[in-house]
Amino acid sequence: MLDNVYLSHPSPAAAGKRGRPSNRYAIELDGKPCGWLTDLAGAAAAGELGSSAGRFEELTIRCWPAMPRGFFQWVLRSFAPEPEASDGLLVLADDSDRELSRLRWLGGVVTEFVTTAIDASSPENAKLAVKFTPRLSQRGEALGPELGPAAGDTRRPVPGVMPELQIDGLEEVCSHIKRFEGLVVRQRIRRTTGDRGLVCEREAPGIYTSPLVLTLPEAKGQGFRRWLEACEAGKSNGRTATLMLGAPSVGFTIALQGVRPVRIDDVAAIDSDDPRRRDLRVELRARDVVFALAPGK
Repeated sequence: MLDNVYLSHPSPAAAGKRGRPSNRYAIELDGKPCGWLTDLAGAAAAGELGSSAGRFEELTIRCWPAMPRGFFQWVLRSFAPEPEASDGLLVLADDSDRELSRLRWLGGVVTEFVTTAIDASSPENAKLAVKFTPRLSQRGEALGPELGPAAGDTRRPVPGVMPELQIDGLEEVCSHIKRFEGLVVRQRIRRTTGDRGLVCEREAPGIYTSPLVLTLPEAKGQGFRRWLEACEAGKSNGRTATLMLGAPSVGFTIALQGVRPVRIDDVAAIDSDDPRRRDLRVELRARDVVFALAPGK
């Protein structure tokens, strides 16, 4: 999924001790600071944010999950029934917030949203990847010696937390999840000219969502086994599952609708060397997906 060559390779920091160098790229969307990224892929020249002028077929950015509200609003707009584009700016900065170069784009629409695998033992290592296609992009020189305070104040990453999964009737069971595998939500976008000018439209067959795969202790997962048996017997319809990522104050949620378990495997416990301890690896598939944010400003 992230096979492109990255423009930088920040030195890994100890868990729970990410400092200012953890984020290298300040991002603005529609003129407002929207946090910092860890790295990006898709630009043509190492050390620069893109070529001198031209078009990007796609650009991939990565970040910690606890991004500001404005960043996730871009994701929501992109995956709306009528996808909306946003103009943006990426600024490469050194560890003292001094600008090195910048990349501006017009009409960027998110086409893919990806989470990495997330373990309860080390949630601070989780990242998000967002792939988008701008209509136009252009590199420019740094405009000032340092970024403004609004951008600098948000550079230090917020500590990572385990995602919160809620499934109808399995609320208590979900509190014991040890690990989430990576999740992919993808769409294909085409741009057309209509009465409103250049607009974005989602191509058929709609939004693709990979299975949601989770691991929990065998003793705590019997509710999933009963649910799978009911589905196989035709006695259960799909349920709703909500996965909240990042900062609770932002409340960015992936709402999976028509969810059904399709496979449950008995595996060795991921946090024990004792072969007698077992986990359940549960694979869930959803019919539809929507993004949401907690009410707020």
